[in-house]
Amino acid sequence: MKRNIINILLLLVTFAASAQSPKSLKQVKKAVYTLQTYDAEGNVLSTGNGFFANEAGDFITSYALLPNCAKAVVVDSKGKTHEVVKVLGANETYDIVRLQTAPIKKLASTPIDTTSTMEHTSLFLPAIGKEKKVYDTWIPVLSTEQAAGNYNYYTLHHAGSPTLSHRPLLDATGNVVAIVQPSVETDTVLYALDIRYALDLAVKALSVNDHSYRALPLRKALPADIDQALVSLFLVSDQDDAALRSEVIDEFIISFPESHEGYLSRAAHHIALKSDSAYALAEADHAMALEHAADKADEVHFQIAKQMLSVALDTLQQYKDWNYERVLTEIDKARAINPLPIYTQQQGDIYITLKDYTSAYEKYMEVNRSDIGSPDTWLRTAYIIEQRAGEGDVELAIALIDSAVVKGQQTTGNRQQTTAPYVLERALLKARHGLHRPAVADYNLYEELVGTINTDRFYYLREQSEAAGRMFQQALDDIDRAIALAPRQPVYLLEKASLNVRVARYAEALPILEVLIAAFPNDMDCNRLLGFCYIQLGDKQRGIPYLEKAAAIGDGAAKKLLEKYR
Repeated sequence: MKRNIINILLLLVTFAASAQSPKSLKQVKKAVYTLQTYDAEGNVLSTGNGFFANEAGDFITSYALLPNCAKAVVVDSKGKTHEVVKVLGANETYDIVRLQTAPIKKLASTPIDTTSTMEHTSLFLPAIGKEKKVYDTWIPVLSTEQAAGNYNYYTLHHAGSPTLSHRPLLDATGNVVAIVQPSVETDTVLYALDIRYALDLAVKALSVNDHSYRALPLRKALPADIDQALVSLFLVSDQDDAALRSEVIDEFIISFPESHEGYLSRAAHHIALKSDSAYALAEADHAMALEHAADKADEVHFQIAKQMLSVALDTLQQYKDWNYERVLTEIDKARAINPLPIYTQQQGDIYITLKDYTSAYEKYMEVNRSDIGSPDTWLRTAYIIEQRAGEGDVELAIALIDSAVVKGQQTTGNRQQTTAPYVLERALLKARHGLHRPAVADYNLYEELVGTINTDRFYYLREQSEAAGRMFQQALDDIDRAIALAPRQPVYLLEKASLNVRVARYAEALPILEVLIAAFPNDMDCNRLLGFCYIQLGDKQRGIPYLEKAAAIGDGAAKKLLEKYR
């Protein structure tokens, strides 16, 4: 009984509302078109409803119609087709997509209510074509909820039908306020989404990675704001999907033809193809980028230099004069416009590649004196001088790392933690050049700066310098620390045995070597040290065979020991 009363009330509401149709009904019907999609061979894939929401050609329709299509058109009541140009916005969840079509003369569009959030007692469902006997009716609204933010989501008292999907619903003033959601014949109610949601759909900076967009083969718009569009351009620059990268770059150039970033991005895309024809296209884009550089010509020259450098570094694929000299010239052009130290640093790196360490040193010293000078640039300069390997260069390299340490002390934050890595690098440099006791001093300072060290590698490195500097007790202590942290590392066990042999602690070395020889019976060092230990402990009979085996493997030191002890 109660259900019958509700139905009667709803019918009364519908009857009252249907006393007159919206004044804009004729205009709305003219704006409703059919969307047809085609595969690559021209076969029709799908057909569905949609309508133009404005005179700019924004067409609202079903998202589900578009995946896998190669082409889409809208068809008017007279059968005339208008090609879909690109996707302006999409949402797979609500099955809504906003498309842009090629310009249409005298385009009929629906009047839209873009501001009202009021609840409606009923909404008008227009008939399309010859459906007037069935539709052109007011439908009672059962409930209005909020969805996807501040948008209305309507439940309406009407049976479902696939033919109703994505049709407009009008209010009493004749404005479109909602769009019908997909339904099937067995549905007892219809759902409709706020038209404002469809109009607000837009491609965002991160949409290039959104599955909803990537599943659509049609051309996609970019954000209208160039800064957001640049984010999209950056996101695809390192992706393996060359087709997606090309699509986004081309769309950026179409949308922002005066921006140099699009031409540089397309040049990089061409260069990645590694062919003379592709490099020629990149060269043309370089010219276009410079033409549109405006007040950023230095940046464009620098980016061109970096792109040319990628070709110069590729020994298998060269192109014209894209060599190191040309790259340096392009950077010089950038520096002539704006002498940024980052440009100078790039030149220094190129000179390193060319093994022109003197020129690299000069460039890096310029960088060190600039506002981007840092502990890392001082350290890099030290490596350059170390590679140059001229007279006095080791001392100069150490002095340069001293400057890195000082620069680290000037930074904010934890100065000990900032300084420590460069102290360690100084220790390593000293050790590489045989300055073992000074290296140990830096290793000790590093340990003091960082506190507890749980890295076996550190203790092994310090042990090496301690042993080379004849600081044997410290070396034994450190190799024990390394073994405690990495007990199964055979190199450390062999080093401990070797140290014990050096200080004539043969009894301590022997059990270690016996364990190692069982695991590595053909190792020259194990055989030589074990044989020598046995001899020093008075067991020449057991020792000689191990020396003979080491000598047979090719150990020259073992041969000399055999000459002495046989």
